[in-house]
Amino acid sequence: MREKFTSMRRLGAVLSSYTIRAVAGPTISAMAGLAVLLLAKDLLGFSDFVINRGFGVGVVSMIAFYELLPLLAQVLPFAVLIGSLVGLGRLRGDREIVALESSGIASQRLVGPVLLFSTAMATFGLVLSLFAAPWATRSLMATLRLMATENPGLALRAGTIHEFRDVKLVAREISASGKQLRGVLVWVPEQGQTLFAERGELQSAHEGGIQLALLDGVMLRTPRVNGEETRFERFFQPLHEGTERIRKHEDVLSEVPLAEVAALAWDEATAHESALLAQRELHRRVAYPFAALCFALLAVPLALSGQRFSRAAGGVAGLLVTLLYYGLMQFGDGLSQAGMLSASGGVWLPNLVVLGLALILLTRGRWWPWWRLLPWRRSGDLKVATKPWWRKVSALPLGFSQRWVLWRYVGRQYLVLWPLSFAGLFVGYLLVDILERLDWFARHEANLLQAVQFYGFRAPLLASRVVPMSLLLATTLTVSALAARLELVGMRACGVSVAHALLPMLVIAALVTPGDFLLNEFVVPTTNTLADQFKDQEIKNRTLDTRPLQQMIWYRTGRYVYQAAQFDPRQGHAMGLSVYTLGKDGLPVERIDAVEAKHLGAGVWELDQPVRVSISDRGVQEMPAENRIQLGPAPQATVDTMQLGIRELAQHIYDTENGGYHATGYRVDFHVKLAAPFACLLLPTVILVFAIAGPPFPPTAVTLLVTTVVGVGHVLMTGVCASLGYGGFLPPVLAGWLPSMGLAGVASALARRNLG
Repeated sequence: MREKFTSMRRLGAVLSSYTIRAVAGPTISAMAGLAVLLLAKDLLGFSDFVINRGFGVGVVSMIAFYELLPLLAQVLPFAVLIGSLVGLGRLRGDREIVALESSGIASQRLVGPVLLFSTAMATFGLVLSLFAAPWATRSLMATLRLMATENPGLALRAGTIHEFRDVKLVAREISASGKQLRGVLVWVPEQGQTLFAERGELQSAHEGGIQLALLDGVMLRTPRVNGEETRFERFFQPLHEGTERIRKHEDVLSEVPLAEVAALAWDEATAHESALLAQRELHRRVAYPFAALCFALLAVPLALSGQRFSRAAGGVAGLLVTLLYYGLMQFGDGLSQAGMLSASGGVWLPNLVVLGLALILLTRGRWWPWWRLLPWRRSGDLKVATKPWWRKVSALPLGFSQRWVLWRYVGRQYLVLWPLSFAGLFVGYLLVDILERLDWFARHEANLLQAVQFYGFRAPLLASRVVPMSLLLATTLTVSALAARLELVGMRACGVSVAHALLPMLVIAALVTPGDFLLNEFVVPTTNTLADQFKDQEIKNRTLDTRPLQQMIWYRTGRYVYQAAQFDPRQGHAMGLSVYTLGKDGLPVERIDAVEAKHLGAGVWELDQPVRVSISDRGVQEMPAENRIQLGPAPQATVDTMQLGIRELAQHIYDTENGGYHATGYRVDFHVKLAAPFACLLLPTVILVFAIAGPPFPPTAVTLLVTTVVGVGHVLMTGVCASLGYGGFLPPVLAGWLPSMGLAGVASALARRNLG
């Protein structure tokens, strides 16, 4: 009896260890992948700091480390969810659960190992959330402040409006270092002054401050007061609060140490609103890591209840549960702010709901068959076996001779794997983007419907980024599957050229390339504009300020500058409009003021009570004004190249250079956009010519590793070359096309070696 008990205990230990390893691998991979994807976006932006702004690799590496710790705390619960679903789904797909049950061991025994693993991960997440993440955030802020002190123009971009508290600054041209400016426009609302200057220079001031030195300019009052005008050779304007321009806006309490947050939350002298915010932050730091336990308990019945649950199904289920958890977070915050729940109740509500759902599923007999509730599983008529759509397509008379059979076979395999690759990468990219914006949505109190609408506009941008990588991954999977089934060996044995047989994959990629170009040219700029408008008007709930010129400055072209107290870009309507006409030196030569203006179309504006003045060395002189003027389309708040197609970007380059300014940055973006679609063809080509070297053909693991290196390397190469182009180290044409040329060169070298 004792031997049997010892044997069962040993078997339980082995089963627990095996289950933990099955879940730990996908969890660590998911956590690393999500963190790297979130971090890669910032690192690509920071590459410009190293190349053009004068900062070393060590500083950027330290920034990456400081950003990594909060990211790990952020993605850890969802990594546990995905890892549990994928790991248990693998056990289910490989029939290991069936073997376990046939040995007389209930699958419910897996709950213990998964719970043990998730407890360890939750403990690790608790340490990150309570101590490591706040410390890293404080260190990051200190580093960024130091960087901003050393280079005040760290994040300035030409044509983009930058805010320093109330002061707004925009320049037509900015040097690679960010310190020298040309065509400068500054709005100082406290004095009601608009400053134009031919040149400007950002300088460090005392005590870490920043000041802007303006050279050869003119100062005007807005609204116009008695024709006041002041010309200057040098003018110094102090600027404040530069750090947030190079860092995402985050909750101010995220960097406060635990002891200070607790004191702020329970101190009777603290204001009620501040105390509530501190209490939410305190509970959130504890509740968020605890979500790993809830997700793990929910993952067990979800993964083991379906007959066809797999790794892919685990990833999709993880995304759905993530969306559910986000919706519950918003619901809990809403109830807390409405006073229906306490601060702790609103924060812990998502965890309690997920935990309750997990306990219900665990206690409903033998893994409650949740999948039967799906509408397509209710009808018995759908159980009739039908051919998949790709088999129906392949059965159609194609009119090809027998020599095309192999091409049809390879093309069919590729057309099956490409949509699956696209769907998997799109879901992963969407999940990463959602995780990155969870805090932002919560801070602006966005509901679930608003988040869904926002991602409806953002989906084309995510899809455009996924298309080249999905073609790359589909090529890898197709070639690896053919090699694993020894079909590539069979082709060579029959005297068939493998390169010739796999040519349909490149044909399909070539056909997708113009589609990707059309997507980026016509769809993505429009949807990016709609997403930004929806974000500003619906989620941020920005209200227009009725005070004169407190809202924003619009910089339209090299000739006109628009200012308005209120502005509706969708209707082309402005209140308190001032339109400046600039001379060749970038200084205003004429100004039109109107109480109200309406864009009628075709560049024609109708003005209400217009006043027109000329501006020269002799002062301000009033001139006759017409009610309708030809100015151009409705002004834009900033020049965002992501909202411009190639044609619009080319026109903006022409306007900028026609005004006497350099458009190097815009030219780099133009060629990057022009070259981007060719990655759809070049990336699969590189992997294809690598994978057909044989026999023996490269193992699947090696092909996947090379695919990862090629894909990530291309993304990094694109960012680095663009930064070199911005700094003038590379011509714009070469900065945009060098990554594609590099892929073409690698493909040619591999082709000569493997096919020569």
